[in-house]
Amino acid sequence: MPIFARAKLVIQDDCMVPLPAYITLEYKGPNPQELYKKIKELFISVWAVDPGEVQEREFSWDRTAAGEKFTVRFEVIKDLDSFSFIYLTVTLKGEAQHSREFGREGKAQIVIEPLLRTEYPQDTMWQRSLFYEFYRTLYHKLFYVDTRKRYLQQCRETTVRFHEELKSFLNLLPKSY
Repeated sequence: MPIFARAKLVIQDDCMVPLPAYITLEYKGPNPQELYKKIKELFISVWAVDPGEVQEREFSWDRTAAGEKFTVRFEVIKDLDSFSFIYLTVTLKGEAQHSREFGREGKAQIVIEPLLRTEYPQDTMWQRSLFYEFYRTLYHKLFYVDTRKRYLQQCRETTVRFHEELKSFLNLLPKSY
């Protein structure tokens, strides 16, 4: 869980580096609106977060007689320890029109942006002192760097698994990294 502090030191890494910082998935075919439910299911099964931890920061679903257009931006915070968490943003944009063959047919774009964040609070006099900064820096460089590397690898692997599950749901060919 992010630290709610007035002042804090934040260290942030893109989980997918050296690849692009985000993964984009394009889909054209039947029932793209079903991705909304599937993404929410994958947050629970792949990322192992509670449904209440999934926030829909942007939600727009316009239905007309011709079809529907939708934009949803999910944000998920996956706690790792008292300092670090994975901040995941998934944006779904698409449109669907009525189809005799499939019910609905259209296209969708999914953008997955995973970040690893570490936050050290700096609210109290002790946390702003030179001694605490020395201790925190020493702790971070000697012990916590390896933990962050492990978290970064976990974030990368989980993101790839999430992406592969979405491709499997959409019956798209596997893409190698």
